[in-house]
Amino acid sequence: MEYVAFIFALALACVAGMEFVYLRFMEAINRQHKRRIQELERQNAELEKELRSIEAALEPQSETDEEAWPELLDDDSAG
Repeated sequence: MEYVAFIFALALACVAGMEFVYLRFMEAINRQHKRRIQELERQNAELEKELRSIEAALEPQSETDEEAWPELLDDDSAG
């Protein structure tokens, strides 16, 4: 009977050890994901700034393009 209790206690210790290792593994993965999310958010902010500067640079050009559209449409209908 003592051997059964010892084997049972040893099995529970092994299960607890495996759960501890798995928990540490999952914490490491979680830290990696958080770092990756921070990196992606930083890249997103940089891209957003770049997009806004490009939009600001293209805004005067789009105004001149809007003025040219009626002329283009008139030229196509005449032909």
